Amino acid sequence: MRRTRLQSKGIRFTGRHIRLLPFILALLFANLGCATDKVALDLTNYLNQGVLNIAELEQKSLARYASVTGINYKSDQTAYEALRDYVIPLYKRFIRGLRALQPETEEVRSLNRIYIDGAASLLEGFKLVMLAIETQDASLIRPANENFEKGRLENERWRNELIALAGKHGVNPLEKRDKPFWEIFIGGP
Repeated sequence: MRRTRLQSKGIRFTGRHIRLLPFILALLFANLGCATDKVALDLTNYLNQGVLNIAELEQKSLARYASVTGINYKSDQTAYEALRDYVIPLYKRFIRGLRALQPETEEVRSLNRIYIDGAASLLEGFKLVMLAIETQDASLIRPANENFEKGRLENERWRNELIALAGKHGVNPLEKRDKPFWEIFIGGP
């Protein structure tokens, strides 16, 4: 019988050892997996497989709102139709997507709650603007703007906490946007 190099050193592999190899490797990888940073992995999944999959809904909704307000304002009817038919339904889908995300760690769940709260405030602002147009009640614009400001602040808080959490757990920093999305509400440079 031919001896292999390992057998000549006194190490023998039998069929039983080979059958156990997948289980041993699975245990090894499971233990190595436990050694990794669960928050870092959860945060990466949250961003790449969660937020990035629904971010387009938010961007399109906000862009559509910006296209009928401020310097782009044409008429109440145009703004009302955009809110009713596009902005609010799309933003509701975005919020449903945020709520459907199920981060595994408390740190990332807390981060997601901040984003949900900010998005809910923006949605309430959109609804109030639509109601103000519908009822021709200008007194509703102030609470709408307050909701927009609250949403902006919560989203800014989300972004700052996201960057801090990413830094703390060694997740690569995010690319910085040229302008924050909320500048559509305040008419930044």
